[in-house]
Amino acid sequence: MIKEPETLTTDEIGSWDVEAQPLSGNLPSLVAISTLTSANRPVDVAAIAKRRVQQLVTTSEQVQFIQQTRESILKMSSITGTPRSINALTSLMSTIEPSSSISAELSKAVSPRSESPYDYAQIRARGQQLFASIYGRHAETVEAKLHSLYPDLVEVIISDSYGRLLSETRYLSACETELCAIGSLVPQNVPAQLKSHCIGAKRLGASEEAVQAALRLAKIICTKRLG
Repeated sequence: MIKEPETLTTDEIGSWDVEAQPLSGNLPSLVAISTLTSANRPVDVAAIAKRRVQQLVTTSEQVQFIQQTRESILKMSSITGTPRSINALTSLMSTIEPSSSISAELSKAVSPRSESPYDYAQIRARGQQLFASIYGRHAETVEAKLHSLYPDLVEVIISDSYGRLLSETRYLSACETELCAIGSLVPQNVPAQLKSHCIGAKRLGASEEAVQAALRLAKIICTKRLG
């Protein structure tokens, strides 16, 4: 029988802060949550979210963090899979009291994908642009390889994953999204994809130090929480 790790403590989460430097603001928590979502550790997602909310002073800051966290979990569903994203979102939202000011503000928040008109051509073009930005001069080669595997695969990746899902930037920028992608990919042991997204994060504006911090944080979480 596999022994589950004990529930995360605030001291343990705090010990990861040095690994996350120079990531700042909500990013260390978002990367950590992306890693733990991918590893299907929803209880740990809740622990990190609670700690971060407690650190923030105003309701607007707390709401922004929850919005960014929900968005990062949704976006990373293209990497982690829908069931694990649902588990993480369920755990995250269980930390919010229904009668709280945070819950009240979230109920009024804009849902960009459901409230914006669906324009397939526009969304696909947006996905194509993001795909090209991440893969640079290799974009056409990668696209051709995906097409050779199954034409519908590349269509779904560019139109749905990159266009409708990943390129939406109301709550999470393209650069922040790529740093979360690094966190999501580390537990999956997919070195080729991890390397591509590390390079992609830098193409979208992340510093080498930020990329290394995201890698470092995700790896120490995997070591401590997954053995």
